[in-house]
Amino acid sequence: MKYYLVCPIGVIGGREDLLTYSSEKEITVGTVARIPFGKLKKLGIIVDTTSKPRFATKDIDEILEEVVPRHLIDLAVWISEFYATRLSIVLQSILPKGLDKKRRAAENNFTKIKRSETLHKLTRDQQNAIAEIENSNSITHLLHGITGSGKTRVYQELAKKILKEQKSVLVLVPEISLTPQLATEFEQLHDRVLVLHSGLTESQRHKNWQILNGTEDPWVIVGPRSSLFAPISNLGLIIIDECHEPSYIQDSQPKYSTLRVARKLAELQKNAKLVLGSATPAIADYFIAQATGTPVISLNNTTQARNTAIEVVDMRDRSSFGTHQLFSKKLLEAMNNSITQNEQILLFHNRRGTARMSLCSDCGWSAECQNCHIPFRLHHDKNILKCHTCGLTQRPPQVCPDCKSPNIDFKGFGSKRIESEVIKLFPDSVVARFDGDTPENEQLHNRYQDLYDNKIQIIIGTQGIAKGLDLPHLNTVGIIQADSELFIPDYSSCERSFQLTTQVIGRAGRGGHKSHVIIQTLNPDHPAIQFACEQNYGKFYDYEINERSAEHMPPHTFLLHLTTGYASVSTAENAAQKLTKELKIKYKGIFVRGPSPAFHEHRGKLFYQQLTVSSSRRSTLVEIAKNLPQRWQFTLDPINLL
Repeated sequence: MKYYLVCPIGVIGGREDLLTYSSEKEITVGTVARIPFGKLKKLGIIVDTTSKPRFATKDIDEILEEVVPRHLIDLAVWISEFYATRLSIVLQSILPKGLDKKRRAAENNFTKIKRSETLHKLTRDQQNAIAEIENSNSITHLLHGITGSGKTRVYQELAKKILKEQKSVLVLVPEISLTPQLATEFEQLHDRVLVLHSGLTESQRHKNWQILNGTEDPWVIVGPRSSLFAPISNLGLIIIDECHEPSYIQDSQPKYSTLRVARKLAELQKNAKLVLGSATPAIADYFIAQATGTPVISLNNTTQARNTAIEVVDMRDRSSFGTHQLFSKKLLEAMNNSITQNEQILLFHNRRGTARMSLCSDCGWSAECQNCHIPFRLHHDKNILKCHTCGLTQRPPQVCPDCKSPNIDFKGFGSKRIESEVIKLFPDSVVARFDGDTPENEQLHNRYQDLYDNKIQIIIGTQGIAKGLDLPHLNTVGIIQADSELFIPDYSSCERSFQLTTQVIGRAGRGGHKSHVIIQTLNPDHPAIQFACEQNYGKFYDYEINERSAEHMPPHTFLLHLTTGYASVSTAENAAQKLTKELKIKYKGIFVRGPSPAFHEHRGKLFYQQLTVSSSRRSTLVEIAKNLPQRWQFTLDPINLL
């Protein structure tokens, strides 16, 4: 009889993840098996062999054909330890659903795509960057290139060498909308390009898993953060494009940073290289790179000359606006010129919906979600009020529920309001809006070719349109309110404002012709706005790193964010105060902020309290996370405290 440590997949009770089972058969580590678990049958992964225990064991019921690569088992164990998360939950997240279903073996075939084999000639900066990365002994490399400096061309050249070595390349993107663009770039190099994304069916995911699992053929895999867990056995290069994006943070269990997990994956894959690319790296990542001696490779010049005029409009000066509330005179003039020249316009505003608040002008009543107790957003096209936290919808009231007044005003604005105003101003132009409310068949990744070919004249959207789009016909960029992120009470809001503004500005001037950027803001003198207009990351980094130091925020310390919810405010407050006292007594060298009401204090039937623990030792925070009382949720290394 042989004995194995098996981890059930999914949520299980108790504190142990590795359970001992027996079998007369020799089973490979990583094999998927069906095991008895109480009165149930569950899927589990053979994680290791073990000696005969002193207690009686149950037999493994069934050994399935699927085998998870050893490096993914090791990666899951590392995530579990580094992020204080149950291994059973990690495995559930990284493995495709339906591993126990019998399917036809996927054919490892592909169709050669007809394409031009000509790539753009490398600039001197690009040649130097490639040489530095290829000759470096470091695993991680931070490619810091200004927008339009040709980071993708560097990715291509690095990938060419890796593919010639018969190794695979993994390219991660922050948004599904960028996958067609990057996939096309890599299809110029290689026939085997596999695109992974959340829109695939269970059957398609399983087919891709079968294609990659165990193959020695070199592949280029393009996809979002979950693509990290594709069963690639011969990985030579990992590229994380736009590595500063918050979407690289998994914010549900298991919570993790894609950048940190990718670093570990590169180690496990016999020291594959990891390239992090961005024009606006996260402050913490840039700081860590400098502190650890990680190579920072700079691309300081664009691949082609740009003629982009940037103008700032002070929204406090209403004389800058004519008869239109949303669009300044300068922005309207630039938009009219672009329409006349048959060039594209991009309008950015990082808020969805039509109006942000519905208020009674007589008594002050506001329409709030009864679950989350935050303002509903008006969506005029569907005539609904919608909560952007829980998704609850209802019809707008005709009169105030409190005082019965018909004077309901809609305050603030979102991307839908901008779209409706643009259609009124330019009824003959093709207008497209891209945000979280856009139907699947009209989303950015499905209409990218239309954008590239100038079939859409006016593009309106939220943060998705700021990420890496290359539009050669784009002539005018308008940022409707550049400082909207600055009003969020969080330590990272200034950084996020700088990143978004810089990235949106970077969409302009890519076709080599003259372009115009109009930035409307209530805070024209704020460093985040000023340095973004200058496209000066260095100055912003110096400013922000000093601010973080004064506030004792990352990267100068490690953070653990804790929240708990109870049916009454007093019970939640008492639980938070009790934990705060216990932590201060038990752990030395920590600093506790709070407790205080959470940013979204009232959600559903519960009232939430939060506290933040900081320490110079991350291991202390991991220990705290592993030993929290019930009803407490945690986030290690949070990128915000909302």
